[in-house]
Amino acid sequence: MTIASASVGFAYGHVSGLIRALQKNEDGITLNEGQISVIATSMTFCVVIGIYLLALCGDRIGRRWSLILLSTPMLLSWMLVYLATGFTTLMLSRIFAGTSAGGLIVVNMIGAAEYTCPNTRAFYQSIISMVASSLGIGIGHVLGVLYHWRTLAVFGMVVSTIHICLPYFCVESPQWLASKGRFKECEIAFRKLHGMQQKAEDELRLLINMEDKKLKVASELKMNNGCKKMLDALKKKYFWGLLLTYSFVYIYYAAAGKVIFTNLATVMLEEMTGTSDILLFTLIVDGFILIGTCASCVLIKKMSVRVLLFSSGYISNGVLLVLSVSMYFKNDEKYYQWINVILLALYFIIVHAGPYPVMDVLLGELFPLDIKLYCYLLCSPMLLATVCVSIMIMPMIVSAIGYHGLFLLNSVVVFICLGYFWVKMPETKGKTLQEIEVYFKTNEFNVDKVVVGEQIKSLV
Repeated sequence: MTIASASVGFAYGHVSGLIRALQKNEDGITLNEGQISVIATSMTFCVVIGIYLLALCGDRIGRRWSLILLSTPMLLSWMLVYLATGFTTLMLSRIFAGTSAGGLIVVNMIGAAEYTCPNTRAFYQSIISMVASSLGIGIGHVLGVLYHWRTLAVFGMVVSTIHICLPYFCVESPQWLASKGRFKECEIAFRKLHGMQQKAEDELRLLINMEDKKLKVASELKMNNGCKKMLDALKKKYFWGLLLTYSFVYIYYAAAGKVIFTNLATVMLEEMTGTSDILLFTLIVDGFILIGTCASCVLIKKMSVRVLLFSSGYISNGVLLVLSVSMYFKNDEKYYQWINVILLALYFIIVHAGPYPVMDVLLGELFPLDIKLYCYLLCSPMLLATVCVSIMIMPMIVSAIGYHGLFLLNSVVVFICLGYFWVKMPETKGKTLQEIEVYFKTNEFNVDKVVVGEQIKSLV
């Protein structure tokens, strides 16, 4: 999963070198600005196709085969890049890459939560979702300067082949096996992953006990497939609470600048320094992000999820407010411009060290096991809408109220999101996925109490 996540990041990083080459009409490929713009953005918008594909077949074939299936379009995309002769071939490669990226991002997020134990789950989710992805993007940017984009396609093919083949040698997710009633296989897979210590055996007993009871109740209620369970979930209050939390996660992403600030940083650096070395600025921003994501691995291992979110969230938002004030009173002095650069760098490091990893952890833990993929299918339009709205309205906001106004507005929205998480988000570190599911459905973590009482029907 770590290699697959780095591969997705590399595919995004590779685009910058490809676009520079296309703008110079290298290799006899002549495209207009509109076509180049479509190639540059299409991969991001095609991630929804991968999420839909994962939701339609992932629940049937399991996590291992989902990784294999969704890694295959990435390999095809690199082949098309290597053989590209014009717009059509390059566009097809971006569609394949986006499809693969969308599915792999979700299955990595889910897999990281399901394959790891409660105490280390957040750490491994941070490694897979944040560090590997950021490292892949950075490598793509750096190698895009040193090597031709077709040469990088060969490297991409090698990496893609690796994460197509590796799942063959891995066990299936014990969580998925249990949700399908394959308890003997679940026991074997779980013990291979976690050993046979008493604590691991208690987690295994909890998993099998809960999924067994859920399957029996589902059979009694004639809800034996994910679609029926999803339709039933739509009638329940807890599910709309989960969707609201999911919405706040993506509002936080948008307000904290996950989509727009990375691109905005290069523009600001260009304006502040008076030079137009976009490549250098991109690498600098990549460095800030990588420092933050590496720090997240240490912090998330040492601190509880709530403490990390609220401490780093309020500190990073405070830095954003200071940056807003600083830009409002800006002058033309060189030292003053670099104060803003340092504040922006500090913001990038803190926000990638705390809030972003916690949001990824929350997304991996949020939805019930038996309808998890269908939930991502339902929420994917929300993801696309957030990205589109962020990109579309940012220039209008900057034009109307300036960068200082944009940062102030974003910080206000972030404070609102943090307030919501303070009230609604439980501490999940050290809790099993079954305990988290029970909490969101019944407002308590005691699985044993729920599965033997009348509340058992609320779990289906």
